[in-house]
Amino acid sequence: MRGNLLAALLGLLVVLAAGKEDLGFQNFSLTQFSGMWYEIALASNLEHQSSSPRRKVGAVIVEQDGPHLSLTSVSDHMNLCMKEKNQAVKGDAPGKFKIPLESGKEVIVVATDYKTYAIMNIILNRGGKPSSVLKLYSRTLEHNEKATEKFVEKAVEQGLSVSNVQLLTKDLTCVNLLS
Repeated sequence: MRGNLLAALLGLLVVLAAGKEDLGFQNFSLTQFSGMWYEIALASNLEHQSSSPRRKVGAVIVEQDGPHLSLTSVSDHMNLCMKEKNQAVKGDAPGKFKIPLESGKEVIVVATDYKTYAIMNIILNRGGKPSSVLKLYSRTLEHNEKATEKFVEKAVEQGLSVSNVQLLTKDLTCVNLLS
């Protein structure tokens, strides 16, 4: 349960600090990305990810805390809302961050415009076999059609099928835990 939430957090971290494909990294300002991000979709072939067809929307509040990022997040894990607070540090390359308690995870920004959406690939190395979870984050609860199409396209590029894509239910039960 905790691993999924941390993977989501790592994914969001990458949104906040990388993405030089879409916007130059030289002019990146972490403070303009502080605030709320909603996890609105995911794509995975992991059994525990695909076994929850009515997953609720998750969210994370991001704040700069000196050289670190302070994260308060909520997510739906098997119909239970999980709330966590973590601090992340920079990884070994631009766009990679780590939560010190977790290792063996890599997060890569696949696409982002920083203002409305971000797509991240979270690679988990368990038992010597890497697996991935692709996540779509948004500043709003609305499903941006263009971002969703790009998300599905990226999922297929990552070797996932369209049936592995889940749009999360706009149930704010978990998100409301951040209030």
